[in-house]
Amino acid sequence: MAVKRYKAKSIQEAINRIKEDFGPDAMILSTRRLPTNVRNPYGKEIFEVTAALRKPSEESDTHDVVPKDDERNETGAWPHRSGDREGGHVFEKKWKALNAELFSIKDMLFLMDRKGGLPDFLHQFPESLNLYVRLVKTGISERRVQSIIGRALSAMASKGLKPEEITKKVYHEIVSSISVFNPFSLRNGKKHLAAFIGPTGVGKTTTIAKLAAILSLKQGKKVGIISVDSYRIGAVEQLRTYASIMGLPCLSAFSGEDLKKAIKTLQNKDVVLIDTAGQSHLDKDRMKELGRLMKGSLSISTHLVLSATIEQRDMKEAADSFAVLKPESYVFTKLDETRRRGGIIEQICDSQMPISYVTNGQRVPEDIIPADKRSILRFVLG
Repeated sequence: MAVKRYKAKSIQEAINRIKEDFGPDAMILSTRRLPTNVRNPYGKEIFEVTAALRKPSEESDTHDVVPKDDERNETGAWPHRSGDREGGHVFEKKWKALNAELFSIKDMLFLMDRKGGLPDFLHQFPESLNLYVRLVKTGISERRVQSIIGRALSAMASKGLKPEEITKKVYHEIVSSISVFNPFSLRNGKKHLAAFIGPTGVGKTTTIAKLAAILSLKQGKKVGIISVDSYRIGAVEQLRTYASIMGLPCLSAFSGEDLKKAIKTLQNKDVVLIDTAGQSHLDKDRMKELGRLMKGSLSISTHLVLSATIEQRDMKEAADSFAVLKPESYVFTKLDETRRRGGIIEQICDSQMPISYVTNGQRVPEDIIPADKRSILRFVLG
């Protein structure tokens, strides 16, 4: 493994030189800021970047340092090698330390190929580079990541910071931007009428089944279910099957009058969950129809269900379209089906609407979690 150190006035300048010398197969081993000479008051800061190139035609240099798996002794420990009296555990320790420090230069190239190159704060806080790449790769936009890290670092000294300190401050900034909401908290004894709206296929019916199980079986509330989905074949039957298993009433309604009658029938319930038909956010007529169905003096709260798997632009368009129904909170589903969950942070920062629940699987009722700030952070960052 060929190792070379580069000194430059900025990280970006050093990376450009690494790209010219090593190409895309290079790896960054370390990045640090060199202190200015105290004897030179006009001296400028210099950045030192250590890079390495592993040539395909050569065996890894680690072959001479770390024994192969089949060279371990019967206990599984690394053996002593000739000329090295420290023992195998030293080799293993060094190998782990090297692995902990390595990250691919492709991450750097990923950022440099974007419009505008590296953000300014990376020159002042090079220790934040790895965190920056990580957040961008979760699906949070670069503009948002730069804003979050910029705010987090604005009150911090520019020298002597450890990466852990920066990470902690940035995470705190993300947490402070998240709002959570419990739609089923006490309302002075009033009945909860909660309708769940959203695009087709985001999992509204399954989410309602999970909520019904939690509210009735775990929290001891009297729960009723109403389906106003007259479009999807088998939608009412699916919900009735769930309700039957839990011993809950499930009614259907296909007009405003039907909905009023169903709600009156369930007037002794603490919570009434209303399942709506999934629809394209581009279908304005269907959107108006749903609005007419639920308008009036029924005091129905609406909650927007969105899948974490959809593209950020589509998520924003859906949220903007369903905004005419005045949702009170987000329910994000299918977190188990994607690693890029940063769109959740992006969306709640844009709309300033809280999250009430997230779902991460198909099991009823296990795979639903009441939202709290730290759990959202864990889900997004994996």
